Amino acid sequence: MPASDGYGPGYRHVPFITLSELKPRAWITLSGCNCKCRGCFSIARDPVGEPMTVEQLINLVRNSSRDYYGDTALEEVVITGGEPTLNRQYLVDLISQLKEFVGWIVLDTNGYLLDDAYLQELIEAGLTEVIFDLKAWDEKLHEWYTGYSNRRILDNIQNAYGKVKLVVNTIFIPEIVDEREIENIARFLSEIDKKGEIDYRINRFRAELSHEKIARNPYPEEIERAYSIVARYIKNSVIGKSCVRERKVRVKRGWITVFPDGTSKRRTLDDYRADNKKLI
Repeated sequence: MPASDGYGPGYRHVPFITLSELKPRAWITLSGCNCKCRGCFSIARDPVGEPMTVEQLINLVRNSSRDYYGDTALEEVVITGGEPTLNRQYLVDLISQLKEFVGWIVLDTNGYLLDDAYLQELIEAGLTEVIFDLKAWDEKLHEWYTGYSNRRILDNIQNAYGKVKLVVNTIFIPEIVDEREIENIARFLSEIDKKGEIDYRINRFRAELSHEKIARNPYPEEIERAYSIVARYIKNSVIGKSCVRERKVRVKRGWITVFPDGTSKRRTLDDYRADNKKLI
């Protein structure tokens, strides 16, 4: 893929990294994506931000986490996007250097490029968890929504099972990715996972944030009904929120956004929504 997709031979475009107020955790956002999901809410789908080498990005993570958390070690880093897997060597090098000072490293991916050889290379570099964002079960629906078939993604999920901690996310989109789709995904995961090790998260579609107005927000009873269906198949299921790691957050919090130049800004969900509306 060309540099206009968000990366070159030795860099990725980085709009910001994020620090959690709940625990010593950082999210690294790498912009540019191979998919063009109709309901995407991330500004990082397009190549936005500053081009950064692995070394520059590592320094930003180290310095900003030290400034915010003090001497407390960074417990976890989530690498997200956009799509982090676009530049293979960059991602391998990033994980390898993060492993020197981070205890748990998570990859949040659409999974299209994450075949067995790629995954194994990342595990050897220090990867400990993979979150697959599985958009839909029906292949034609997945193609309509993302531009790609989901057959490779389903194969890659099966391949990843038992090798790393595995989480699968699906966004509930009313009348598109609905109860039937969610149940088919849950059934598929249950057939892979005989030990109850996969976490499955049902996230809510946010119409006000999406690039295309394809649906309304789901009603609470729709989400609850989908969850009750999933619970028949999967023990570790939860109604979640995109980019929220905790299963339940009882206190409303914001987070710290750190930009490539080292400046930072505290943002809440309302701030994030307002910023996205300006940029989309």
